[in-house]
Amino acid sequence: MLGWILLISFFARSYLVRKHEIKEAVGFPYVEGDIKWDSRATIVYPVICAAAGFFAGMFGVGGGIVKGPLMLAMGVHPKVSSASSACMILFTSFTATTSFVVFGLLDMDYAAVCMSLGFVATLVGQIGLFYLMEKFQRNSYIAFSIGGIVLLSAFLMTIQSLISMADSGGPRPPSGICTGKQ
Repeated sequence: MLGWILLISFFARSYLVRKHEIKEAVGFPYVEGDIKWDSRATIVYPVICAAAGFFAGMFGVGGGIVKGPLMLAMGVHPKVSSASSACMILFTSFTATTSFVVFGLLDMDYAAVCMSLGFVATLVGQIGLFYLMEKFQRNSYIAFSIGGIVLLSAFLMTIQSLISMADSGGPRPPSGICTGKQ
């Protein structure tokens, strides 16, 4: 499997670098938010994305939360970054919810309340952000909202971990498939 991934990555990188060189040779006019897939970018960004995916899977956060700020750092337009992050979060959330339903771990009463609250909060956030962007003609509010959500998530996960450790009397000993203890 890893061999196929590396092979496909090599061909994709070769294609992107070749296309970038052609664009540079003809003087292609890049617009704001275009990514220049040069030889450096085709190594750095995929490595960062792979690391982001690894840590997102390890810590249970959606890839969109990690990759949203990365796309902003790459120079992607804030609206595109926000929409791409929302799409990634939608699919990871749907997959996680499906897993919980399949294994019977989802309390449908909580699910209905959380889903309704999520839709209302999303609607209010979208309307509020759209209003601010139209009024002040600034896209930076999107970047600030992504950064604020990531910061809030990190803070709340830290608080939750500290509360869990305090309730259980400290860090739990390792258990699971790898240790042979369940």
